[in-house]
Amino acid sequence: MDTLLIDAFSALLSSHCSSATVRATESGADCGELQQAITQAGFLDALVPEDAGGAGLAVSEVFPLVMACGEHLLPLPFAETMVARALLHSRGALAPEDARIVLAAGGPLLPQSGTATHALLATDGEWRLLPMREAESLFRLPLRLPDLSAAPVLRVAAGETELLVCAAAITAALMAGAMKRVLAMTLAYIGQREQFGRKLGQFQAVQQQAAVLAEQALSVEVSARIGFGGTAFTLSRSAMAKTRACEAAHQVCDIAHALHGAIGATFEYELHLFTRRIKHWQLAFGGEAYWARRLAGAYLGHEPRHAIDFLRFELDESPEQSI
Repeated sequence: MDTLLIDAFSALLSSHCSSATVRATESGADCGELQQAITQAGFLDALVPEDAGGAGLAVSEVFPLVMACGEHLLPLPFAETMVARALLHSRGALAPEDARIVLAAGGPLLPQSGTATHALLATDGEWRLLPMREAESLFRLPLRLPDLSAAPVLRVAAGETELLVCAAAITAALMAGAMKRVLAMTLAYIGQREQFGRKLGQFQAVQQQAAVLAEQALSVEVSARIGFGGTAFTLSRSAMAKTRACEAAHQVCDIAHALHGAIGATFEYELHLFTRRIKHWQLAFGGEAYWARRLAGAYLGHEPRHAIDFLRFELDESPEQSI
């Protein structure tokens, strides 16, 4: 299933989401054609049950799609919209067909909100789907925020699902995809660039740093996949995934720029497109300290047991209630 999904989705992103598209979006260009291609392919309803016209996939099955969004720097809130549509459907509500939805949880730093049309906001025991308003950009990325003065498009009971937990897992998966691409770019560069008559990748010090970069990127991918484990997002898995991704962001960005040297800081080179977003995602929805505290709280909140039992029962992929 992973292969079928990722092949089709990656082909779509490769055709419609180039670095030129990403740069144009930063300047305020519209993503209508890209949005239309994704909508027509049916990926937005991947988590909606089959009897409602969706694909009926579990959370774990859509992880490759979300990671691909980070790898291609998709400038649309695809993953957030996909999750929001499933969450609203589970409560008997239908999101507008053309809505690009972000999960407004945990502060004003909302990745992918620059191209969003709506935000799903939790307040007073309910979820409200609100239109967006323009805001000052951050990290040179367009930013929009929920228009709290506008009338909600939809209002549904929130239930037990926490939007912040969903947003954290999604963000960790996006970071994993971006880090995978940063690693590939760095390995390609040190394999081609020569200094003192040798390829950079032949120097032991460079090899050691590249190994650390690879270790960090792979650990984030594994953690992010666990964050999408099972059939629903959980606090423990999301907290673990976001903590690991935020911890790794420091070394991934530092090492990638160090090994690239001066060219990595230039506007023309693509590295900054990825590292700026990694730092953006690192701060969004809480950093490593916040999620480490929540993970510790989840552990301490259970009856006394060994840490290994907590890992086995809280971070596994056992079936749970649907999203």
